[in-house]
Amino acid sequence: MKGEGLNTNAVKEIGWLKLDNAAKLFPAIMSGELTSVFRITAFLKKPIKFTAIKEAVEITSRRFPYFSVSLGSGLFWYYLEYNHQLPRILTEEKIPCTAFAVKRKNEPLYRILVKGNRISVEFIHILTDGGGAFEYLKSLLFTYFRLNGNNIRSDEEIILPESPISEEEIEDGYKRFFRKRIPPPGKLTKAWHLPFSLDGKPRLKIIRSQITLDKLLEVAGSHNVSVTEYMVSVYLFTLQMIYLEEKEKVKKQKRGVLRIEVPVNLRKKFPSKTMRNFSLFVLPEIDLRLGVYSFDEILKIVTYQLQTGADVKQITRFLSQNVGHEKSPFVRLLPLFIKCIAISAVYKRLGSNQCSGILTNLGRVKLPEEMEDLIDAFEVVPTPPNTHVKISCAMVTFRNQLRLDFGNISRSTSFEMHFLKYLTESGIPVKILTNN
Repeated sequence: MKGEGLNTNAVKEIGWLKLDNAAKLFPAIMSGELTSVFRITAFLKKPIKFTAIKEAVEITSRRFPYFSVSLGSGLFWYYLEYNHQLPRILTEEKIPCTAFAVKRKNEPLYRILVKGNRISVEFIHILTDGGGAFEYLKSLLFTYFRLNGNNIRSDEEIILPESPISEEEIEDGYKRFFRKRIPPPGKLTKAWHLPFSLDGKPRLKIIRSQITLDKLLEVAGSHNVSVTEYMVSVYLFTLQMIYLEEKEKVKKQKRGVLRIEVPVNLRKKFPSKTMRNFSLFVLPEIDLRLGVYSFDEILKIVTYQLQTGADVKQITRFLSQNVGHEKSPFVRLLPLFIKCIAISAVYKRLGSNQCSGILTNLGRVKLPEEMEDLIDAFEVVPTPPNTHVKISCAMVTFRNQLRLDFGNISRSTSFEMHFLKYLTESGIPVKILTNN
C-alpha cells in the first residue's frame, strides 16, 4: 500500500501513532531548558496579514493531520494521540524554542509564530525533524501567498493542500530500513567540551549571521570541498583554537578529542517520503593528543569522514543498532518509567559526552520562482544545546545568502567570534544580524 493516497479522515481514524525510533529519546530527556524544540523562519518582503495566515494555517494543518497530535503514555511506551487541534498562532517571543506543555492533554506539539514580516514554525522533535518541518512551512507559505492573490504555479517541491496523503508520510523510516545482524559501529571516546561557564537562566541566546553564498562557494571550491565540509572544518578549527587558548591557562588538559555531530537527512539516502523523524548523525573528529592540526589538515580529515560516514552502508550500522535496541524483548517488557530512567542515563553518558558541538545544515531551499520573489530569507534556530555542549549551530541557504545561527547557553561568545572572524579573514563576507 506504499504511496497510495489516504484521505484526512482515514488518517485521523487510526487514532494514535507509535513514536518513531528517534522520537523515543526526547520524552525521557526533555526539560524546561533542554526543550528539543527547533525553529524555522521565513522572512517575507511584506508584513504578514493575520487573517490570511490564520486561514492558511487551518488549510495547511488539515493536509498534515499527523502533526495534530499530543503525547500520551501507556504502561510500556509513549505514543502520539490524534487531538484534531490546530497549532497555536502566537506573537514571536524574545527567547525562541521554549518548551511545550507536552503533558497537557490535547496540547499541540508545534506552533506558528508571527511578527512583522516573519513567519516561523516551531516543532518539538517528537513530531519530526528539520526535513519534515520544512515541508510543512513550504506548504503553509504556498497557501498563504495564494490566499493573498499571488499566482503561484504548482510545483513538485511543494506539498499542495489538495494533494492526497501518502501512507509513506507517517511511516517510521528507521524500522522500514532496519536490517538484522549488521555489525554495530565502534565505540567512541569522550569528547572535549567548551570550558565556558553557563549563563544565568533563561540561558539561551541566539547570534544570527548572514554569509554571502557565492564567495563561500568560491573559497570552499578552491579547497575542492562542499559548503558543509568547509563549515564543519571551520567549526573544528575554532574549537581547536579555544582548546589551545585554554591549555595556556590550564596546563593539564583532559580529553583532546574534538568531535562534531552533523545530522544527515536520510530521505536523501533511502527512498522514503516520511514526514516524521528520519535523520542520523555523522561524527567527524580530530584528536589533539596526536598534535595540532592546520586548517588544510582538518579539511582533509573532515571531507573523508563526512563522505565515508554518510555512506549508506555506514549509516545502516547506526540505524540498525538504534532500532535493534528498541526491538530487544527485554527492553520492550520494561515499564515506561524504567525505560525513561535508562534512556536518560544513556543520553547523559553517551549522547552529551561524545560531542563537542553540533552543526546542522538544512541545505538550499528550492521554491517556485514566484514564491522566491516574495521571500527575503530563511533561517533555522537549532534546538537549545545541553549543558555539556553549550553551543549549537544551524544553517540554511536561500538564493545568494546563507544564514548561520548559533544557539548559546554559556556566558561567552568567544566561539562565535572566532568562527565568524575566521570566515572574514578567509575572504568570506559576514554580517552579524540583530533581532528586531
